[in-house]
Amino acid sequence: MQQHKETQEKSLFFQIGTEKLIELSLASFGLFGLVWNYQNWLQIERQNGNVNPFLRTLFSIIYQYDLYRRVHQQGQQDDEKPRWSPARVYLLYVLFNLIPVWLLLTDHPWGALVFMLTLLPNLLANQTINLIHDKRLHFFAQNTDLNGADWGIIIIGFVIWLTVMIVAMV
Repeated sequence: MQQHKETQEKSLFFQIGTEKLIELSLASFGLFGLVWNYQNWLQIERQNGNVNPFLRTLFSIIYQYDLYRRVHQQGQQDDEKPRWSPARVYLLYVLFNLIPVWLLLTDHPWGALVFMLTLLPNLLANQTINLIHDKRLHFFAQNTDLNGADWGIIIIGFVIWLTVMIVAMV
């Protein structure tokens, strides 16, 4: 997922349109949230150079609060005044990661689908990121268009969703 050159230079976080984040997260059964985390940490590393994006993504259950805190602080510094609290959003993120594990351990068939709820706290942070970047980036660099790989994820996800629905009905 190659970012536009201006996005890499001027953005503080990973820039992605809200609709695109929702579409890719739903199509990938929530796994795109890991890509979103990694890309945010990668952008923070480009700006500061003192984080390991892979480890912070791998252990996102621990480091997610720090990401939310950074986004919230930057939003306040840029006078965007986010209407969410990093601690509350992080609590939701932790719950939406632990509930699917518990459901899977108790052999609940829909446990894996509950993982998609991690999109909700990430969506709040992403909307603040978009507000921050509205002032910093040109429209063409805002990562709202779907490219070939994105369409591939959506089509494959759609086929898997249809298969899951058919199997569930039978």
